[in-house]
Amino acid sequence: MAVDPAHDPLALVRRYLETGDARRALAELDKAAGGVDDEEFWSLRAHALYGLGRWDEAAQAAQAGLELEADDFDLLDLLALAELERGHEKKARATIDSALELYPDSAELHAHRALILARRKPKSFRPVSFRTARAAIDEALRLDPHSEIALRVRAQVATLSGDTRAPQYAAELLTLEPADEQAHAITGAALANRGNVRAGLRHFEEAARLDPSDPTLAWVGRHSRELRRPFFAPVLFMERVTRGHIRLAWAAVALASFHSGQLWLRVVVFGLWAYMWAVHIYLRMRLGKEPE
Repeated sequence: MAVDPAHDPLALVRRYLETGDARRALAELDKAAGGVDDEEFWSLRAHALYGLGRWDEAAQAAQAGLELEADDFDLLDLLALAELERGHEKKARATIDSALELYPDSAELHAHRALILARRKPKSFRPVSFRTARAAIDEALRLDPHSEIALRVRAQVATLSGDTRAPQYAAELLTLEPADEQAHAITGAALANRGNVRAGLRHFEEAARLDPSDPTLAWVGRHSRELRRPFFAPVLFMERVTRGHIRLAWAAVALASFHSGQLWLRVVVFGLWAYMWAVHIYLRMRLGKEPE
């Protein structure tokens, strides 16, 4: 059924957001008359800006909406996520905790709390603990075992924490969202982190194909295509053999070679070191730095 902007000027915006077209949604919002005194206007604007990766503006839009409706579920949730992307971890956690006080039975909020906890920066000389993040995602799935958001975050947390079940969780997510670019990106990371880099690259390329407008995914797609060239076959082989721990394995071999006193082994290690640097320099010159 056709959307009538005269009766509902935000209806077209909702349709664009539902189809993942945040750019056109924002353009429609800029043309909408009035609406600034309506929390839904700010919620839609925050979602559009978040979808475009404009974290600061998304947080500002969410805050503007919360001034009108302080306990709005969507605005609180989106503000927490925007603060996380801005690097304001304490604000993100405080916001999500405030939302959970109002909506304690929300699987979505518990899942996003798990994501915030999983992405905490490590303190000096202390590794990040994922125990609280896993507990939060367990609670989210207890509340709603079929929540796609909770299943998505479970795969993300497992990937970030190095959980051996990450590829399994990612595969389950992909069966639910086979045409979702983020599901493919998560699956690619889960597989690559476990050493199955070739399969991971295919998912990264598919993620870039599904959303060519995303600069980060586009960069990842180009990076993946480069790594499939024959020159990089030794890197992929070493990643598979070391199950994604190539740097640790190389450091251990280098240390052992210098203690062994064997000249030929030192030459091999030096050759691998030079090759790895050549790979790094080539990719940086060819592709540039990953977009932030």
